[in-house]
Amino acid sequence: MSGSSGIGTKGFVALMITVFINALNDNFFRLVFIFLALRVYVTDGEGTFYYSLIGFIFLLPFVLFSPYAGYVGDRYSKKAVIVSTRAAEAVVLMTAAVMLVLQNMPGLFIALFLMGVQSAFFSPVKFGILPEVVREEELSRANGHMQLWTFLAIILGTALAGFIMEWAGDALWMPATVIVTFSLLGLISSFFVTRTEAEGDPAPFRLNAFADVGAAIGEIHRFRVLFLVVMGIAWFWALGTLYQLNVPMFAEFQLQVGEMRTGIILTLLAVGIGVGSIAAGHLAGGRIEMRHVPAGMLAAGVFSVLLFFAGGSYVATLVLSFLLGVGAGFFIVPISAYLQNESPAKRRARFIAASNFLAFSAMLMAPVLFWILTGPLGATPGHIFVVSGLASILVGVYTIRLLRRGRLDDRS
Repeated sequence: MSGSSGIGTKGFVALMITVFINALNDNFFRLVFIFLALRVYVTDGEGTFYYSLIGFIFLLPFVLFSPYAGYVGDRYSKKAVIVSTRAAEAVVLMTAAVMLVLQNMPGLFIALFLMGVQSAFFSPVKFGILPEVVREEELSRANGHMQLWTFLAIILGTALAGFIMEWAGDALWMPATVIVTFSLLGLISSFFVTRTEAEGDPAPFRLNAFADVGAAIGEIHRFRVLFLVVMGIAWFWALGTLYQLNVPMFAEFQLQVGEMRTGIILTLLAVGIGVGSIAAGHLAGGRIEMRHVPAGMLAAGVFSVLLFFAGGSYVATLVLSFLLGVGAGFFIVPISAYLQNESPAKRRARFIAASNFLAFSAMLMAPVLFWILTGPLGATPGHIFVVSGLASILVGVYTIRLLRRGRLDDRS
């Protein structure tokens, strides 16, 4: 069904606040953990295995539980799922805060896994609820706002993580307090999200999750453009995971800057994605504008390669990171809107969950690839920017070919 409300309603604003706080706390916690792992494992000469494991552990639940999340999102009210996952997040992050103060690394890995579990159930409904709370002609603009507020949250989360970790030093009760505070605020805001009804999807629950997601992917594959869009979303988030691991090492070992200035690099990258996302949403007007897709990915690829040539220039790294983000924002907004709008209403959450499964499967491979490149192969963070940039350019060229053949405008 199509929503009948606008983006200025209290329920939509509450959704944006909830998404904002979730993204802020999620990225703050993970980046604090990354900085701590950089101190404990990499700087002390233990290599990048445990450092890379952070991304792998967080993403594993998305691969394991996304099919169940799709079932839950289609069967029950999406607002009810949002509130339930915010309550679970509050419990998990309170536990994580204790582990952080104790500097209990195994406990933090367990908390990170549980954080991933609740996020796997939250992810499909936070996007799937949009067509139920806004009108179709506002869907692209709503997606622009969703991406903007998500990445503004990443901006604040990454900036706070760098600032607080450098300022706190060994006093880890400071980041722990931030984690608990925001988890409670996110739970409160979720109560004011627009009320939605269950779609009543008649599909039965299937214990074999992989068979269920395989069936959903098979359904998506019958929609040619929708399948290409899902693969594009997977590519986008895999790159994001790789960059989140690569930037702190690039800053530490090649730029030789501290945690605060590292956080600023990640912040500028997030600012760029937010700017690109909101610009893409507004430029599209009431349409889903697929012509932005190849231009965005080509730009992201070129600026990624140029980061290698930035050398030791911190200012050049900031500028290029921002421009890379702008290109990425133009890439992700049209394809996210297309997935939400073109998925059948009664199967929307299941299709989005299947998309998440593919995306997080690709993201799960990013830490493995990062460890292989930086460990056995001995690649530098600069080399990783080149490899990922060249691959992005190839994706951009491929999407140009699809556009010229009319395949990205065909909704069959």
